[in-house]
Amino acid sequence: MNEKAMKEPYELTREIDIQASPETVFTFLTQEARIKEWLAEVAEIDARPGGVFHIGTFDGIHCRGEFLEVVPNEKVVFTWGGVENLEAGESTVEIVLRSQGNGTHLTLRHFNIRLKPSAESFGEGWKDHALPLLKEIAEGRTPDGLCFESGN
Repeated sequence: MNEKAMKEPYELTREIDIQASPETVFTFLTQEARIKEWLAEVAEIDARPGGVFHIGTFDGIHCRGEFLEVVPNEKVVFTWGGVENLEAGESTVEIVLRSQGNGTHLTLRHFNIRLKPSAESFGEGWKDHALPLLKEIAEGRTPDGLCFESGN
């Protein structure tokens, strides 16, 4: 592996179609009570630029960052870290919502991830856990658990 490749941060993109309006999906990304329905047991959310983004579990796993950009019903950008050997706020998550028919096409880009194992773990987490749970809850179903849950 060359030196340049080792210094470049990792990036991943995940997409999902959700049969709910962008307005509905947006609430599950920006409202503390809604985030606790699918993503985490603990949440402190102040969805405005410079506002707090903090999710976690009752047994002490915490992801911390801050909101960088919030465009109602269209886009949310926040820093992410404190898990998977990343410092709080070290990486960035960008979520774009696009109206599509009777639903929403969601594109998530997680970037500036310094460590390959962290990028792989985040990629699996978004694809296999977080986004499917978001889809379930936004479409009116009850998810089976949370993404960040004690004991996981």
